[in-house]
Amino acid sequence: MAKLAINGGKPVRKKPFPGWPIFGKEEEREILKVLRSGKWWMYAYSPIEFASGKVKGLSYVEKFERKFAEVQKVKHCIAVNSGSSALEICVRALGIGPGDEVITTPYTFIATVMCVLNHYALPVFVDIDPETYQIDANKIEEAITERTKAIIPVHFSGNMPDMDKIMEISKKYNLKVIEDAAHAHYVFYKDGRSAGGIGDMGIFSFQQSKNLTAGEGGAITTNDDKLAELSWSLRHYGREKNGLWYEHVRLGWNLRMSEFQGALLLTQLKRLKKQTEIRMKNYNYLVELLKDLPGIKPIKLNPKQKTFSHHLAILRYFPEEWDNIPLEKILKAMEAEGIPLSSGYLYPLYHNPLFKNLDFSSDSPFMKGRKNPIDYEKFKETCKNVEEVCKGRTIWIVHRLLLGTKKDMEDIAEGFYKLRKNIDELK
Repeated sequence: MAKLAINGGKPVRKKPFPGWPIFGKEEEREILKVLRSGKWWMYAYSPIEFASGKVKGLSYVEKFERKFAEVQKVKHCIAVNSGSSALEICVRALGIGPGDEVITTPYTFIATVMCVLNHYALPVFVDIDPETYQIDANKIEEAITERTKAIIPVHFSGNMPDMDKIMEISKKYNLKVIEDAAHAHYVFYKDGRSAGGIGDMGIFSFQQSKNLTAGEGGAITTNDDKLAELSWSLRHYGREKNGLWYEHVRLGWNLRMSEFQGALLLTQLKRLKKQTEIRMKNYNYLVELLKDLPGIKPIKLNPKQKTFSHHLAILRYFPEEWDNIPLEKILKAMEAEGIPLSSGYLYPLYHNPLFKNLDFSSDSPFMKGRKNPIDYEKFKETCKNVEEVCKGRTIWIVHRLLLGTKKDMEDIAEGFYKLRKNIDELK
């Protein structure tokens, strides 16, 4: 008789894991306040208030900016409509433009490089450390050229790369650093430094899937007064804070966050610390439960960190220790047991058709000041670790599963051990 649920056996669990996002009466109350106020955008002040400079109270977005800066231990926070918009502003603010190069990781979402390409600059990919899935800081220097202007390290899953090494390199070569902290809310080093507060600028995402969410939204963080002021202007049609309303001093966008988003984020922010602590506790328990399971091991976490967001709990899968059973079969079998998992990225970022479809010809803006284009096919030779990681060797556990109970973690572990015990049913 079959033991595995995928073959007709009894599943480990039928109870759903915690849903996401989590909300309650406070979110409803604050959203209704915005709705009934008629002030649905962050600068919905009267002409008299603007003329006098005496605004009656801060908007929800401005309150959120102050609170998030306080929580994340940075000097400035500029709220925008998405994490992608935050990246666009950072690239513009730091003067990255046509023909320039920006070093980053190939194991990330497209937004990390889309902002570079949108400014006709070129991403240069450095391989990941196969044990941490973070950019290998020891390989960054060899990727630097006379065209390199910046590094965008990604705190993927809320586990930070070696930022000390990255900042050392940036100072040596006079490079700017933009931290992509889209996954790293409430992430700190043991010495008090924060994700988004180490480099020149940082960004966060509040999209639906993120640990702090308003459905959509983002933020720029920085400890630099001038970059904060410039970011404010770029978000707001190129205005300046002390300028006239219809006076625009530079190119910019309308990338403002709405009052509905600000109200949601202020309430969600109250939950962040406790939720982070629950995820960390459950992650540690799950790792302990899985320690004797062959062929499935957690990635290594940065030992300098005090907190981890665990936006994703990432496990490394070694098929050679599972009779070379494809990961897809493992995931389908776990799904049948009531445990939803994912394989993550199926290929490194540079394999996206985008890089074949872009015009890198001699008269393209991408070629300004350059003799030769970048051959993105070459990265499959220099980024062998990420190539391997994307070939069915990674398991993602999304953060909402870690908001459950110890019993939920025990069920996840039981599912894995059940598959292992009945491995012949998967062949």
